[in-house]
Amino acid sequence: MESLQRQPHDVFMKLLNITDDLRRDSFKQTPAIHQKKMLGLTLRQGSAIGQIRILTKEKPEGIALKTLASHLNMTVPATSLLVETMVTKGFFERNPNPEDRRAICIRLSEKGEALCHDVNARMEAELDRLSVHITEEELAALDSIATKMGRLYYDEK
Repeated sequence: MESLQRQPHDVFMKLLNITDDLRRDSFKQTPAIHQKKMLGLTLRQGSAIGQIRILTKEKPEGIALKTLASHLNMTVPATSLLVETMVTKGFFERNPNPEDRRAICIRLSEKGEALCHDVNARMEAELDRLSVHITEEELAALDSIATKMGRLYYDEK
């Protein structure tokens, strides 16, 4: 009985490990000049780049500092320092928020976008290569599971 209870955990960890390996291998295939730029980033800074890329898909003008802090599980002052560093490094842009003059909107700069595009393009190419071996039914099942888990996770936050 215990092995049945652990099975979902094992399956999700397997999927997470594959995703991490895909991301890591995509990074390794990135041109050396971009790798050098990325290697100068801390894990937290890399996470911030990823979060901003995701969050600005729906808000291309940028996101609020408080929103980024929440998604990174950081305080607003600590996130402010991180953003300042990323602006200095050229990965983020900081602009006035059109809805609140006291606030700012944060988004990726051209340099940040280019970096993300490079790594994501390689990862997507590898996923495309692998996905030819997955049936429509399997893909639909995976999508359904991912959607349900996301809904459960984010609704609890």
